Amino acid sequence: MSAVQIGSLLFDGARFAAIMAALAFVIVAGLVARWRGADVPVFGLLIAWVVFARIGFVVENWATFAADPLDIFALWQGGFSVRSGAIGFIGTALIVAARRSGMVAPILSGALVAALAGSIAPFLIASDGGSGLPDTPFLTYEGPPVVLSERAGRPLAINLWATWCPPCRREMPMMMEIADRAEGVDVVFANQAETPPRIAGFLDDVDLPGEGILLDPEGDLLGGLGAMGLPTTLFYDADGRLVAAHTGEISRAEFTSRLENLGGEIR
Repeated sequence: MSAVQIGSLLFDGARFAAIMAALAFVIVAGLVARWRGADVPVFGLLIAWVVFARIGFVVENWATFAADPLDIFALWQGGFSVRSGAIGFIGTALIVAARRSGMVAPILSGALVAALAGSIAPFLIASDGGSGLPDTPFLTYEGPPVVLSERAGRPLAINLWATWCPPCRREMPMMMEIADRAEGVDVVFANQAETPPRIAGFLDDVDLPGEGILLDPEGDLLGGLGAMGLPTTLFYDADGRLVAAHTGEISRAEFTSRLENLGGEIR
């Protein structure tokens, strides 16, 4: 899984690519604008991309956001439509270029370099997909042991978490609720390096069931699956291939969308 850590901040591959693209646009568009003596609203154009990308994602997942509209503003959880962002950016850029002279070269140069930076950014960071789903059985908090590699034709989502992790604690109730309503896809919550009593105390505090919780007392899955921090949610197809990953707190809409992309159905 691709991720990069800068100081105490951890970014998954998609977020890192977006940051690199934004920096490239700001730098290149700013330099070309200065060279040509133009006053380009660089940050305004970036904001336009973010706003339209978020609006597009919200529209695409409105059935989920309708239940809790305030989640629309939880941008840190991710959830952006690249296509909608591009449309909004192009439209805003055309309006700016029509009203001000000398805008085309800076904006076009910045956009082209940003697209290039976003495309190559994932190849510039360490990418470790791990060794695949393990064949060894893991004990569960409730129920029989689980062998993650034995998919039996079903896709799988794995959430790596711990009780000491604040974003893990925030997202867990929502994820368990959706997992309970999901059909055609398995969801497991792999606790990392904690004891059953510690897990039991957390579940009692937040009134959550123990179903679906996998015990990984040595934290083997964190490194074995290529994750770099908690929480991390990994999405595997029915053949055990990693198809998506989310580092950090995940939103209801993003989690639901990912499960549906795997072929799951949320009742």
